[in-house]
Amino acid sequence: MSFFSRRKSYYLHFSFLFAFLGGWLFSYVFPVCKAFLEDDHMFYGTVSHASIPSIFGGTDIPFFDKTMFRINGDDDATFVLYASKEILDDMSEWFSFAAKNAGDIPLEISAARMDGNKFIVHSLASSDGELTVDDLVIDYQVYYGFLYAAAIALLWIFALVLFCLWLFKKRR
Repeated sequence: MSFFSRRKSYYLHFSFLFAFLGGWLFSYVFPVCKAFLEDDHMFYGTVSHASIPSIFGGTDIPFFDKTMFRINGDDDATFVLYASKEILDDMSEWFSFAAKNAGDIPLEISAARMDGNKFIVHSLASSDGELTVDDLVIDYQVYYGFLYAAAIALLWIFALVLFCLWLFKKRR
């Protein structure tokens, strides 16, 4: 036990904190990054159910704020739309998930399989407008994916440095 009493414990505690925060952010970014590597599938239908998770709903934090919806009454397949508040405001001019006629408007959805029956939306189109791959994937998901990857790398590097300091630095 003398090994622990001779070390500064706050290095270890902050190391665990930064590693945990990095892992937590990674859990939010990983599904989007995994969807970049998958082939897109085309789906056609009308929205039967839409929801915004309440934990981060409406905060406009990238990858935390998302819209989940199902089409054609299929309870097995869930589509996840990661979009900023600005993109959703532009989209609301031609389609809103909360509108009374949302279930009557036909949609064309291009999405990549995340896992099982969850799909990440890469483009969305209806007869009144569209959300293109460039707007949704390139300008939003890829951009914020790189920012989150940098933040995660920095958090894990800080965690590693603090852990090494805990191992090698002794109390005076």
